[in-house]
Amino acid sequence: DLLRYYSKKKNNSKVKIKKLLLFLIIIIVAISLVDAVDIFRNRNKIFPGVSTFGVELGGLKKEEAQEILQPIASKMIDTPRILVFEDKEIKFIPHKELDAFIDLNRVVEETYSIARTGNIFRTLKDRIVVWRKGYEVPYQAEFNLQKFEDFQNKISSLINRSPGDAYIEGNKIIESRTGVKLDLERFKEEITESLKCLDEEKFLSDLPVIIVNPKIITQNILTELAINGELGTYYTSLENKEENTIYNIKLSSEVINGILIKPQEIFSFNKYVGPAEKAGGYKESTIIANGIFVNGYGGGICQVSSTLYNVALLVNLTIIERYNHSVYGEATEYVPLGQDAAIFYGFKDLRFKNNSDHAIVIFSKVFRDTLQVSIFGGNEDKAEVEIISKDKKVIDYQIIREKDSKLEAGQEIVIQEGVPGYQIKTYRIVRKEGEEKIEFLAEDTYKSVPMIIREN
Repeated sequence: DLLRYYSKKKNNSKVKIKKLLLFLIIIIVAISLVDAVDIFRNRNKIFPGVSTFGVELGGLKKEEAQEILQPIASKMIDTPRILVFEDKEIKFIPHKELDAFIDLNRVVEETYSIARTGNIFRTLKDRIVVWRKGYEVPYQAEFNLQKFEDFQNKISSLINRSPGDAYIEGNKIIESRTGVKLDLERFKEEITESLKCLDEEKFLSDLPVIIVNPKIITQNILTELAINGELGTYYTSLENKEENTIYNIKLSSEVINGILIKPQEIFSFNKYVGPAEKAGGYKESTIIANGIFVNGYGGGICQVSSTLYNVALLVNLTIIERYNHSVYGEATEYVPLGQDAAIFYGFKDLRFKNNSDHAIVIFSKVFRDTLQVSIFGGNEDKAEVEIISKDKKVIDYQIIREKDSKLEAGQEIVIQEGVPGYQIKTYRIVRKEGEEKIEFLAEDTYKSVPMIIREN
């Protein structure tokens, strides 16, 4: 009986093993069938869930995928990139400058190969994972290394500069200059990343640089002169200005930058800037002559003098000489009415006196689309200053109609836009140590400019 029991148990074990093997065979056959059906259904096609360049390519043949990706790849290497450093913007097209390209054949082959390598279980598992979670095939833009090196050297020559120590030359502080050089390692990394980028907002990027500090900075010189604080700053906009106007503004701004004014000394704008002529490097731009806007050399320097005038007001310096423009219009709206300072060498100047007990220094800079003029001095001289205007009157412009028989009947053309005139009074309120002082600055009159219409 015991023998029969063990014999029966052994036979049952064999049956179970056979059933298990049969089950495994069925599973393997089923998996093979599923795999075969899936492979047959996606023969010569990329599996669902596979993407690249942010584009889903599942169900597409290789040539179809390449056709979809080609315009995206072309855009990536043909769209200009902009590299920014300080006020410089360097535009380049990767394909032209670097011989950049994207090997689409390789990218498409990689997308096609996903979930096609390994045994049957591995490939089926990979296809399920890709189908459920998706898989983005990485791509890389390549470029000519020699072309890149040439481009890198070109950028370096544009931005690299040695540091410069601050020093005093005559009555001018020559500011220290921070040295910079292109960070070659980061530059290559950022260019490589930029070429992979599909987001056009990131096509503009700052150049990576290494800062090299000077030994003597401007602050060292200021400390020696007991100049320990910013007394006032005024900003005016360069937005929508003519290119030549901005050039003239930068040129005259550089001239007054760093001017040192001793206690009780009088500053003269014309003394430092001189005549705004072609010989002085100035270009033609819009100026005001005889009450109208015309082209002339030096257009724009009045924005520098007007910005400086407003700083002098805020610092509570004594104004010795100042003139308003004959017309207040689009070319002079960078400062409020009654706060401009016209310059005409030999006739109109801006002069003010350093009425403090400490030396002061003017710093004038152009940052992108802004002119910034500051005055630094002794902090104890700082006061709260407010500029107000009163009694504003508007003078309407005339409309002058001129007959022109060359025009068609009923036709009219505006030859000159009209500009209203103004009258205004300006005051300075100074508050310091609990006291308030109101000072009358000027009563200005701006002429109107007639509108001229030709008609028939």
